Amino acid sequence: MGDQLQDAVTQAAKEWGPDKLSFAERDAIAKATKQGKYWLARLLEREARGRFVHRRVQDQFEGLLEWKPKGVDVIDPATGYKYEILSGTESNLTLHGRRMAGELFRMLTF
Repeated sequence: MGDQLQDAVTQAAKEWGPDKLSFAERDAIAKATKQGKYWLARLLEREARGRFVHRRVQDQFEGLLEWKPKGVDVIDPATGYKYEILSGTESNLTLHGRRMAGELFRMLTF
């Protein structure tokens, strides 16, 4: 299941583009850019990309896996294995590694 999830995460990330932003996300990014907060605009776009990838993968595996709003993203009820979907940037990996130090899970990066 882990390899199938990783393939789905990789494919969903390839489908991502600025055209996938919601109106609210576009507005927030534009507002941050207008205020000169370019770091925030980049962060907001990365977060939107993560939500997009997560939604695509969840839609594909709905009913097969348990999806959690807190803690690890996905649990395979057949094996108990846990998975976390994340961007794979150094800061994101560090954040998840620290926040979930007590959990054993596979990182699904894009």
